[in-house]
Amino acid sequence: MKIGVTLGDPTGIGPEIILKGISQINNNKNLVIFGNKNILKKTAGDLRLLKKYHKIKNAVVDCVNNIKFQYGRPTKATGQIAIQSIDSALKNNVDILITAPIVKEVIRYTIPGFSGHTEYFAKFFRIKKIAMVGLWRTKRIMLLTTHLPLLNVFREITKDHVLQKIILLEQGLKKYFGINKPSIGVSALNPHSFEFSLGEDEKIRKGVETAQKNNINVTGPYPTDSLFNRDFDGYLTMYHDQAMIYLKSKSNGLNFTLGLPIIRLSPLYGAALDIAGKNVAHVSGFIAAINRGVKIFKNVRKHEKNKS
Repeated sequence: MKIGVTLGDPTGIGPEIILKGISQINNNKNLVIFGNKNILKKTAGDLRLLKKYHKIKNAVVDCVNNIKFQYGRPTKATGQIAIQSIDSALKNNVDILITAPIVKEVIRYTIPGFSGHTEYFAKFFRIKKIAMVGLWRTKRIMLLTTHLPLLNVFREITKDHVLQKIILLEQGLKKYFGINKPSIGVSALNPHSFEFSLGEDEKIRKGVETAQKNNINVTGPYPTDSLFNRDFDGYLTMYHDQAMIYLKSKSNGLNFTLGLPIIRLSPLYGAALDIAGKNVAHVSGFIAAINRGVKIFKNVRKHEKNKS
């Protein structure tokens, strides 16, 4: 089991949480940090974390450029560092990948239209059946659409698209989380579900009904403001903020990319440019991502063993 960690944008909290998090993990012999020793050492020196740097330095693979940078001020060059780290991890065949926060805006200088890790990984692995899933404790929340303007979400609401994601979620709950007969709750698009719908929630209902005919234990659509009070093994939401507002109100929420040939997770916080370089970033989410990644990896191996 090979665990890879990406550096993230050096001007954000990525290097800080790597220094703090990995130094707390006792058994990290299978863990590789795809970054740059000088960047991590500079961060460690600035934040008085040199003891932590010396604990992890042997796990660092120098695979990105060493550049000068200022905390809280991302540039085209720091965006390139973030992508170099991701690419190196992907090319090194890791089993589990934990990604530190990036700054999408500066990556777009190099990769026009870049919208996030999820879409980038899908393109790299040439996979279409992929989904972003937010995790918090026993909540597993899949997104039908990810990084889209709200105006564009409506055209993605179709019976077939909803059905495809329900099937993908059911398969994922079995494979990644070891739930043999999962239950799924689906969100409506509009407030109060059908009350303010212009036909979108009717399409969602048809997707749910078709899934039910395929013997999937799924119900909905439910109003999203109360959906997560209901007890399901998995949830399907229609757009980014329906899931993320709930998840980001919790501590240690995680982002899991379902459908990849590797296990990829990240903490549910961004580069936090306003606190970068101040040694105040919380590291519990980063540690939780590693621990959850190992657990999911073991579930996958067990699932594949049972199938064979």
